[in-house]
Amino acid sequence: MAEPAWRKQRLEEVLTRPDLAARVRAGFSSAPLCDHCLGRLVAEVGTGMTNDERGRIVRSVLGVAPPDEPCGLCGGLFDRIEEWIARAAAALEGLEFDTLAVTSHTDPALLTREETLWRRTGADLAEPYKQAFNRLLGTRLCQRLGCEADLKNPDVVVQADHRAGAVTVRIEPLWASGRYRKLVRGIPQCRWRRFTTSVQQVICDPVLRAAGGEEHLFHGCGREDVDVRCLAARPFVLEVARPRRRRLDWDALAVEINCSGQVEVAGLQPCRREAVARLKGLRPEKTYRALVQLGDNVDDQRLSRLATLVGPIRQQTPTRVLRRRPDLERTRRVVALEWRRTAASAVELTVRAQAGTYIKELASGDAGRTRPSVAEVLGTPATCTELDVMAIHLEDA
Repeated sequence: MAEPAWRKQRLEEVLTRPDLAARVRAGFSSAPLCDHCLGRLVAEVGTGMTNDERGRIVRSVLGVAPPDEPCGLCGGLFDRIEEWIARAAAALEGLEFDTLAVTSHTDPALLTREETLWRRTGADLAEPYKQAFNRLLGTRLCQRLGCEADLKNPDVVVQADHRAGAVTVRIEPLWASGRYRKLVRGIPQCRWRRFTTSVQQVICDPVLRAAGGEEHLFHGCGREDVDVRCLAARPFVLEVARPRRRRLDWDALAVEINCSGQVEVAGLQPCRREAVARLKGLRPEKTYRALVQLGDNVDDQRLSRLATLVGPIRQQTPTRVLRRRPDLERTRRVVALEWRRTAASAVELTVRAQAGTYIKELASGDAGRTRPSVAEVLGTPATCTELDVMAIHLEDA
């Protein structure tokens, strides 16, 4: 296709400057240059054109004939671009993807030749060969395969090794987000060798099979204990490593997951990597339902003392998790608390609390490591016998 007349005219006018013409002549006088490498010497001048187009204009203006031998700079790398396209297409065969990016491992000898040339011509108007190669290969691959270039969040990354003449492919993870409800007690959120299954496995195993991936990871907006149900909709992001398929039937996968009877998901859909950081940045308040067994019968007057728990509390890392978490003291806030007697020595609490509040220890006091606590204000031992997450207040996070 012919170059736009005004762009060609602009480049021709610039090349009439003696200083620039001299620089370009210094380039091809040291070694024969192909159109692409010749055009790269003035890549910042003739915008909106390919390097090959620039190179042809340079030859026309300066009266330089095409070389009869391989390019003394790239060694024919750009003339063999179709071979690189074929290698990349073969490496991508069998993969589902919509976006790609290209990276390169440079040939040190070619890089040295380029740096030597730039010392003669200057590099302020030139484009590095690696940058030009990556763009050209990426553009041509997208045209051939019907996909789009995405340098920030590609589905696959084509890696070209210029010295070895080889192409490899890095498959980026598949990400999906949603919200889950854990309907049963006795399973952890993430895989744990002590348990046969987990929320992670119930949700991620079907996605892994559908995607033909190798492994999965799970990221939740907080987590509940093994013996705690999560009846609220907890946000999550799952990650599948090296998926061969990406165009999945997410609605059908949600139906399969929900048939487990253990976990339900809603809003299952693909997302970007950035969703993990957003998820981890959330610190929503949560509302819990806690059944608490008391050490003796407590009358209504004593139960009224529970109102004093609303406000700040101090919590030392619970004894039950000290083996895996640092021993620190934190201040947390109980936002609201309601109670209902279920027996003479038992009470049901509805507690809304700041993220990171240990509700079991709010009941027991954990031998004084949480103060105040239900046990402290009522003056009797207290044990949380059953706990559920009832609401996750994302609107306030």
